[in-house]
Amino acid sequence: MAMMDYLYYFLLVILASYLSMTMVIFVVLARVKGKERRVKSEERKVKSEEWIVKSEKKVSVLIAARNEEDNIIRCLQALVDQNYPKDKIQILVGDDDSDDKTASLVKAFIVKHPHIELVSIEPSALSNLKGKPNVLATLFKKVTGEFAFITDADISVNPDWIKGMLLGLQREGADAASGTTFVAHQNNFHLFQTFEWMEALGFMYTADQLHLQVTAVGNNMVISKAAYDAVGGYEAIPFSVTEDLDLYLALKKKNYIHRLFLGAEALVWTQPLDTFKDLFKQRKRWLKGVERTPWLCQFYLGVHSVFALFIVALGCFDLLDGICLFFFSFIIHIVRVYLMCKVTGVPFKNSWLSHLLILDIYQTIFNVCLLVYFVLPTGVEWKKRRYV
Repeated sequence: MAMMDYLYYFLLVILASYLSMTMVIFVVLARVKGKERRVKSEERKVKSEEWIVKSEKKVSVLIAARNEEDNIIRCLQALVDQNYPKDKIQILVGDDDSDDKTASLVKAFIVKHPHIELVSIEPSALSNLKGKPNVLATLFKKVTGEFAFITDADISVNPDWIKGMLLGLQREGADAASGTTFVAHQNNFHLFQTFEWMEALGFMYTADQLHLQVTAVGNNMVISKAAYDAVGGYEAIPFSVTEDLDLYLALKKKNYIHRLFLGAEALVWTQPLDTFKDLFKQRKRWLKGVERTPWLCQFYLGVHSVFALFIVALGCFDLLDGICLFFFSFIIHIVRVYLMCKVTGVPFKNSWLSHLLILDIYQTIFNVCLLVYFVLPTGVEWKKRRYV
């Protein structure tokens, strides 16, 4: 058999493996709606007053804020508007040495909202407490709630976020959980970020259901205070630019249960990044976490990231096969995004089809450039701070 034949069949094996894993994702996501219907049916059997009493625990919300003058009030307003008793919510905002109006805006806002506290973050003497881990470690010392919710200043939560996440913990018997984060898009560049978040979370949810190691989502997370204390908090966790992954791994090591929730009540919206430069910086930090995921996850994410290269490679052997794979991948993107919209209640728009058609091309070009940027010895830049 000629070398080209070996290469052709090797390519087919990779594609078959990837597409098989994609089919598993479709099956898992398709089951989510059925699961939600069963859960709602079970909840109706419980008296509404009893259910509310069970879910309304004292909670604390932790927000790490550094130079967030454009976002912080929107974030706080969404938290103030929660369908949850105000006397059972403690909101802690950690001002991490901001040099803009973040602190002054929060001070003015909390005059009418005494359950919000602004905390000035000081540098830690511990070498593993830098950046966001230091902020969260400081805020956790002030937590009075039974559960701590962690979000970012550029996040807008839905009105039922706290109640929905708590009910999810109760149903799953979990100690911590991450919700669903979508990008609030205003233009085409933002929309591609939205699709990437949707598809990534669909994959993460599937991996979570299969009990594969994934990660927590640090901008949409809840953890019991008892579980956080049991792992020693961020003081006991080595420093990393992916602090959510490290907290997740610490919980796993102590046999605590973390789950990932998909659904309207677990949905929050994050602000998009406006430039490729900022997006490269964010994704380089994320890749540091991907390096520590199981090989199966790395394989799937790797093929997914540069899928257009596989389309071109197949087309070099047979043009018709390459064209068929291109349109098959287009259909896969439609189904992925449609299912994620379906389980979260977000409307699927027909105008998205043209963007989904070229999503493979966009992702491949972006990710090839990202890989070049990733190997450059520039360290990781995070909130205008550089980490080696």
